[in-house]
Amino acid sequence: MKSEKKIKRFSRYVAGLLAVWLFFIHSVPAFANRAFNDIEHSYAADAIEVMAAQGYVTGYEDGSFRPLRFITRQECASIFAKIIKRASNNKGLTSFRDVSTWALPYVQILQEESITKGIGDQLFGAKNNLSRQDMAVWYARYFGVSEHTLSSGISSFVDRSDISDYAQTSVWLMEELELIEGDTNHYFHPKQFVTRQDAVLIAYRVWLSGDDLRERAQRLLESLGQGPATENQPISPTEPKKATGDLAPEISRPPANLETTGPSSHSPRPDPPASPVTPTEPITPTEPKPEQPEIPPGADPKPPETPPIKPPGTPPATNPTAPPKPPVLPVGDSVDFVADEVVIKAPELVNQPETYPSYQLSFQLYNEGRPVTIPAASVTSVTYTFSDELDVFDEQGKIAHTGNIPTADSFIPVGIKITIAKPYRVLTAQTKLIVKGKTPPAEDPSVISSVYLATNNIPQSITLDPASWSMPYIFRNAKGEVIPSGLLPSDLKLRIEDSRGIFDQDGHIANLHLIPPVNSVIPFKIEVESSSQGIHFISDAELTVVPGERKKQYFAVSLMLQGQDPGSTTTVEQIEQARQLLMDHFGPNIKVTWAMENRFVFVETNRPQLKKVLEYVDQYGDEVGILDGYPNNLYDLPLWELRMNEWLYMYRYNALNELHQSNTMGSPSVFEGMDTDQYRKYLPKSLTSFTVNPEQTQWLKDHFKITSAMGWSATQYNVNGMYGEGSPLMPYWSNKDNPMVPAQRVSDNSGTVFMNSITIDPIGSRYTKDSSRWTLHPGDPYVNETDAAPQLYIAQQYLDNPFQRINTVNYLSIILDINWLASNPNMSEIWENFVNHFPDDREVEIVGVDALKQIYESSAGSNNDHAEFTLMFRGSGFKTAMDSNNSPANLRYLWTENASQRIILSKEDGDEAWSVIDFTDYTRSPVPKTPYNLNKNTDVSYITGRNFKLSPTAPLTAEEIQRIKDRLKQIYFAEEVNYQ
Repeated sequence: MKSEKKIKRFSRYVAGLLAVWLFFIHSVPAFANRAFNDIEHSYAADAIEVMAAQGYVTGYEDGSFRPLRFITRQECASIFAKIIKRASNNKGLTSFRDVSTWALPYVQILQEESITKGIGDQLFGAKNNLSRQDMAVWYARYFGVSEHTLSSGISSFVDRSDISDYAQTSVWLMEELELIEGDTNHYFHPKQFVTRQDAVLIAYRVWLSGDDLRERAQRLLESLGQGPATENQPISPTEPKKATGDLAPEISRPPANLETTGPSSHSPRPDPPASPVTPTEPITPTEPKPEQPEIPPGADPKPPETPPIKPPGTPPATNPTAPPKPPVLPVGDSVDFVADEVVIKAPELVNQPETYPSYQLSFQLYNEGRPVTIPAASVTSVTYTFSDELDVFDEQGKIAHTGNIPTADSFIPVGIKITIAKPYRVLTAQTKLIVKGKTPPAEDPSVISSVYLATNNIPQSITLDPASWSMPYIFRNAKGEVIPSGLLPSDLKLRIEDSRGIFDQDGHIANLHLIPPVNSVIPFKIEVESSSQGIHFISDAELTVVPGERKKQYFAVSLMLQGQDPGSTTTVEQIEQARQLLMDHFGPNIKVTWAMENRFVFVETNRPQLKKVLEYVDQYGDEVGILDGYPNNLYDLPLWELRMNEWLYMYRYNALNELHQSNTMGSPSVFEGMDTDQYRKYLPKSLTSFTVNPEQTQWLKDHFKITSAMGWSATQYNVNGMYGEGSPLMPYWSNKDNPMVPAQRVSDNSGTVFMNSITIDPIGSRYTKDSSRWTLHPGDPYVNETDAAPQLYIAQQYLDNPFQRINTVNYLSIILDINWLASNPNMSEIWENFVNHFPDDREVEIVGVDALKQIYESSAGSNNDHAEFTLMFRGSGFKTAMDSNNSPANLRYLWTENASQRIILSKEDGDEAWSVIDFTDYTRSPVPKTPYNLNKNTDVSYITGRNFKLSPTAPLTAEEIQRIKDRLKQIYFAEEVNYQ
């Protein structure tokens, strides 16, 4: 036996040396004299070790216990059920669907004991954190408080008014039992969360006291003097009686963030620490981590900084504003001294010889649960003796035999016997006194012992503003106290090690698109170093991805009205059906553009359709637009100007006949007669076209005040059998000499915004061999399908674009010939399928062409200085009837542009790096001018650098490579790129 003790002592000695060696070699803090490596400075350290030895709690795989982390309802239930030593009969109980398998038996025990009923028929709120007042409610129910107990017991806490009505009596009882106390200012903080050390300490005290504590609680409840409430006792109006749920809601919102900052280079912003691993569950890869409730603005999730559970022998703190405690029995010769219970008060015994002479056991007497003092006249009639099995103490509770004091982390069973002469009564009590190891020397409170993240969460990429997000830290000293930022060492260095590549070493976002989906966990490590403090250690951390606030998204819709002959003309019924389809899914507050061609406005038989459009303008705020769907090389400029004058003249004649004046076609009076307060809303606001020319846009601006245009496939020109193109993704103020180029300054700004109907083909043309189409238009003649799976796939990627928070405007757009769709059933079915299955959980606003231009203008201003758009997308895997029009699913693209350049990267699955397939320099000078009479062999493309279509193997210059690198850094993209 002695040899075994020696081996144990030697093992502890070796373990201590090993811990010190590991600290200096691996820079990971460890404590050799504790069961867990992070409880040395926890006020509940002794209780944690005892409860762990009993098998009631466990720690983490890394040897830590993480005492400051919050505990969930199912975790606390497992500890509670174990200490009361009940077994579940599992009969007639609700099977909660949110309770983990390992925790279900313990939760059922609490159900059987009427301690909790959950928060509904099928939910226990298992992975929500437990609040301090709700933990009091659970234990108070165990001690006898029920739904019918009158709420007459009021605690003495300063913030007792913050305690919910359902918890008032429970908190009072727990305070009277001396199981809880407030902070140093006697605040209870009822709605803050319970930490792991809090939960273990109170469970330990209840377990240690046994049934005596329940008996004392029963006497306290009986002393309320009101008895149990009757069945028709009124319930607080703020807590209505529920038949199937707990009286206490028990699901609390987290408290406010502590404004704790770290080094200024990281601009930390606090949030709560990460959720705990259950102390009772086996750590397996199949068990999900506890979830955290959403944290509202202004809440403080930080665990309380002062011990919230009362140490033995310490009377409750008082406050001048608190209600007085019940008076003790009066002192006097005429009154017999009455007591029915004694409790041993045993202060902490440290295994440190210099403290032994001053150590003293004491006791407290109670009568019917209330503390009483011995009257002066009765002192001689009360005698007491202490005893202990190890013969450490004398009968007066002083240490008599120091050699019998056991080693640290051992027990001394202590008993007391009190004899009261009149009236005669003998009282006894027992307790287990824990012997603690020698107190280590005080450490500098500014020395960093641990680092935590002050947040549990990070928003998903589509809702995250990476420029304003930074890693928030909380630093603590050896006592677990938060170190103010002003006391942090000036040479403090923090480095983040993230194997996923989401964060850089400074804790900033490096790859925005790599943030995983909602409810995913991002693990990483925090390396802390300071030469002045002699510290260097690494801590594990993790962030849970949560939903955030999405940026507004828009869907611009231009509906084509054309034809003049019966059968080929858009009908009133088609107009009504087209708008009703959108309203049925997106609601009545949509606004669309009705783009009408010359032939449509020319004939009087289309007056009913025009009347319906004007009705929609009045009722919904829809827009009127001009449709001119022909390439500009079919007409010379004078002929095109004539067509525009005809359009407005005949539109006024058939839609607003009361304004008609004969022989005025081409006269400014036609437009001026409509440009009044009464009729201005009926004027055309935009041009919907296949292509557009600088002279055309200038003419529309000068004569019709039209400054917005949308095209089928951007602003296209036939160039050597290929199309030149503008931006298919980003609206922009165009250059006055070339609509394909964003204006760079006021002098070359045309004053007109160009947009593309991006649901057709945002790649624009063939960037990758044999993969021309990325998206498929509902009106694509090469599509044979009758469902909208390809289109919905594309829309989903726009809606969930990880870069949307940094974009100027996020939008989809489409131009539809509703008459053509109606005459082609498969196309009509595709469009209906697309609208009806458009994601319901996305906030998308349907707008017209000019409305989208105004939205862009309000965000970017009157120039392109702040305009940008980035989209990451993957091919859908769908093919059209033409084999060359396909969308390979193994290809990903990154498209990013601003006023200065357009950059497109691609990456095939399995490739180590991305490839640059396009670099277009919008700042090149001079800008190629596009005259109206364009020869199809004239090169007007504004493409430099590498481009698959024109120069797929052209080397990038050093300047172009640097510009690409700078742009990728701006959009938080740091993956490997092959520039050659």
